[in-house]
Amino acid sequence: MTEAEIKDLAKKLVEEVPPDKVDQFEFRGAQFDHGLAFVQFPEGLGGLGLESRKLQTVVDAELRGAGVPYHDLAINPIGIGMGAPVVLTYASDEQKERLLRPMFTGEEIWCQLFSEPGAGSDVAGLSSRAVLDGDEWIVNGQKVWTTLAHVSKWGMLVARTDPDQPKHKGMTYFLLDMESPGVEVRPLHQITGEAEFNEVFFNDVRIPNDRVFGDVGAGWSAAVTTLMNERVALGGG
Repeated sequence: MTEAEIKDLAKKLVEEVPPDKVDQFEFRGAQFDHGLAFVQFPEGLGGLGLESRKLQTVVDAELRGAGVPYHDLAINPIGIGMGAPVVLTYASDEQKERLLRPMFTGEEIWCQLFSEPGAGSDVAGLSSRAVLDGDEWIVNGQKVWTTLAHVSKWGMLVARTDPDQPKHKGMTYFLLDMESPGVEVRPLHQITGEAEFNEVFFNDVRIPNDRVFGDVGAGWSAAVTTLMNERVALGGG
């Protein structure tokens, strides 16, 4: 697909769904349905099946030029920047269809539950534990410096599932419903009184086994995928 062709698709979207006539959710839902959310994603999942995301910058520029006020980094930075690639790579087909659209529209905000007290930047040094109980995992532990946890529907969580393995093994990557019983979010208030970051505590939180992304004990791979996309989420492109 050429740059001119992708521009035409963006113009058509604006003509069909005037951004000054609809709200954020309707416009971005239409953008997703037109395949202009993640152009490199498969058709039906917000994309056009293109080989790279290069033409996404053309779409974004065209929409900004048309006065569309909604930007990914203002809508759902962690979800769109970091969560979407993980969902595409590790989620089931049903989960992809369920999660990607409300992530892009901003109806469901995402956060990243990696950092722990005492672990610093060492993601693999985590101590939060998850123990299998039937078809559910029971999670206990704590995360810190979690952006947007107080408004999030979903959290990308890594927890230790096999303490006898080396630290880069024996960890599992979960999709956590932040509204689950046992999840407690405590804002970390800055000197200004604002609270951009949060502490998150898990007290016997249950996560269905089908919300494991990737293989049990192989969560480091999904964590790396998340971190590789952190620059996008933080505004680096």
